[in-house]
Amino acid sequence: MDRHRHCLNCGISIPPDETFCSERCKDEYIKKRKRVMRIQLITFFVIFVVLMILVWLRI
Repeated sequence: MDRHRHCLNCGISIPPDETFCSERCKDEYIKKRKRVMRIQLITFFVIFVVLMILVWLRI
């Protein structure tokens, strides 16, 4: 039975010691992760500000 992994970005079968099928996929994956992290940070900040306003208004 052949052992293999799948590229974290595109899902193509790759050797077990690899994580990505190419540098391009690695770069795309990193860009996607940065975008997701940025969205999560902004969402957290907005929720925090809304909660602080609600506490300040004592609602």
